[in-house]
Amino acid sequence: MGDNQLITFAVAIYVGMSLTKFFNAVIRDIVLPLLSPLASADGDVAKLVVQIGGIKLNIGDLLVQGVNLAIVFMVVSFALPYLKEYVPVAGRR
Repeated sequence: MGDNQLITFAVAIYVGMSLTKFFNAVIRDIVLPLLSPLASADGDVAKLVVQIGGIKLNIGDLLVQGVNLAIVFMVVSFALPYLKEYVPVAGRR
């Protein structure tokens, strides 16, 4: 792996980690408060429990991660056409 590819890979990892933090903050601070009426008395959607008969299903964290995944998929689907055209090195591949 050349030096240029190594630097590009390191930047991609850093950008990915930053985007992860950003999306987690968006979910935690904007989306989850909108879903709080669905939550239990403490207002934390991640602790939402559904009881069917004698079985308790902890679906809160699954709901939170599903919303997070849906937002990431939407952003990637909108950005992918632009990313395919981007060439970080001079010239076409």
